[in-house]
Amino acid sequence: MSASEASARTTMNLHLQGIETETYVIYSKISEYSNCLNEILKTYDAKSPAGIEKMIELDEIKAHPAYEDYLSALSHEQNIADLKKVLANLVKRI
Repeated sequence: MSASEASARTTMNLHLQGIETETYVIYSKISEYSNCLNEILKTYDAKSPAGIEKMIELDEIKAHPAYEDYLSALSHEQNIADLKKVLANLVKRI
């Protein structure tokens, strides 16, 4: 193996290791946000943040702290969607 081949292989390995690390971090964050989202939804026996909002609107639950939880659930849901996009772009780079 020539020096340039060895250098290219090393560069490729470092590139793949970086992608593996980045992928792991993204999956970890998705898991973290998913767990938080599920805990909030479980608290209100809701299937989505919109379900919490609907319960507030119908006065089935008190707005405080439910509205804050609703906003947190929306944030977690958006973070998950954003991270999935990042992950999809990462896969395209491989």
